[in-house]
Amino acid sequence: MNHQESQSISVAQARQTLNVVQAAADRGTTLYRYRLASPYFLLWGVVWALGYGLSDWWPAQTGWIWLALDVIGVAASIVITSVGHARRGAGHAMPWRIAGLALIVLAYFAAAFLVMAPQTGRQVSTFITLTVALAYSVVGIWAGSRWMFAGLAVCAAALIGYFHVPVYFNTWMGLVGGGALVLSGIWLRRV
Repeated sequence: MNHQESQSISVAQARQTLNVVQAAADRGTTLYRYRLASPYFLLWGVVWALGYGLSDWWPAQTGWIWLALDVIGVAASIVITSVGHARRGAGHAMPWRIAGLALIVLAYFAAAFLVMAPQTGRQVSTFITLTVALAYSVVGIWAGSRWMFAGLAVCAAALIGYFHVPVYFNTWMGLVGGGALVLSGIWLRRV
């Protein structure tokens, strides 16, 4: 066997090596996306904990509480995005996309409530929570399984709270639902 033959690799070996490289690149991309998503999970976990907690203390002001916290959450999300994009030298379109997304989501919930006409605040909260859980799970199909687990945890918290802890629903959702998002944010940050 000459020197050139001993250094050649088979097509199968080359394919296997490329697959290993691709898997490592995919894993790195997933972990990078997790790290980028982490601040949003942390932020919205705190918004949820405050929203549900304050709604428990002042139930007559629930709508205003959530409106104020959602505006703060969207504004903070835009700031997080702007700072992150500036740091990475990325474009400036993403903050506007977040604002547009917030308006679309608001319109979606308004239309859904017009059609379904929920009778209680607990129904409204549970529907919103289940929709958010669905969104996290769907994103998880492409962005990574940790998103899916976050969605499933939030879904489970909402259903348990709705069916088994109705008297303490807001406290439950603040602690467990908000806590699930905060813990997910910490988990996403750990790479």
